Amino acid sequence: MNIVFFSQSYFSMQGLVHYAVVLVKTCFCRYIGPMSIEYLKLGKEFLSLFTILAPFSVLPVYVSLTQTMPEQARRRALRRTLLVSLATLLIFQWSGLYFFRGLGIELPSFQIAGGLIIASMAWSMLHAHPSRIQRTHTEDEESQEKDDFSIVPLAIPMISGPGAITTVMLLSQQQKNFVGDGLLTGLILISILLLYPIFLYAHPALKKMGVTGMRVMTRIMGMILLAIAVEFIAQGVIRSLPFLG
Repeated sequence: MNIVFFSQSYFSMQGLVHYAVVLVKTCFCRYIGPMSIEYLKLGKEFLSLFTILAPFSVLPVYVSLTQTMPEQARRRALRRTLLVSLATLLIFQWSGLYFFRGLGIELPSFQIAGGLIIASMAWSMLHAHPSRIQRTHTEDEESQEKDDFSIVPLAIPMISGPGAITTVMLLSQQQKNFVGDGLLTGLILISILLLYPIFLYAHPALKKMGVTGMRVMTRIMGMILLAIAVEFIAQGVIRSLPFLG
């Protein structure tokens, strides 16, 4: 009787799916282990950071602002931009949540509001339009008139703007200990460092990719960013309404 039951369940689609799930879970827990889960978590956090920094949507602005500059001056401006962006993100990583808690703003409310901000940016990226959260027409006009645009508007708010700051703060509250905070700082540093070669070779890259290629990359980033925003909003809603969990 047991043999017949086993054969029937084995050759049924439901049985095959069940055995496959059990096999995958067993192999994952035994051979991959919790360390790889941490690696997956770090990879997800890095993807969130790198996507929200949105280098492909900022590149056309950077190219237009630096196209008449000598190479050395361009490099100095780029280094200044990235240093200010890094400092801004690190300040909000380590102190941002304490500031909001001092104002009486609870974490779930910030998760929902931050998710909506990120979703707004992602929606603009999906349509290949510059987000008004990152910059406005007035800021664009002022940047053309300024001799030093590396801090405003390039570093703030184009790179380390509301979306990036919100993402850093939300990732910071997910860390369980000081080691996690240190790893997040390392991910922020790596993300900023990766922006250097992207911006450094932006002029030839923009010529090769063209407007269409840049828009395709922006839309891909926007789709990823929208998924991240939905997850932040869902976490905030579940924490606000525990009975939904």
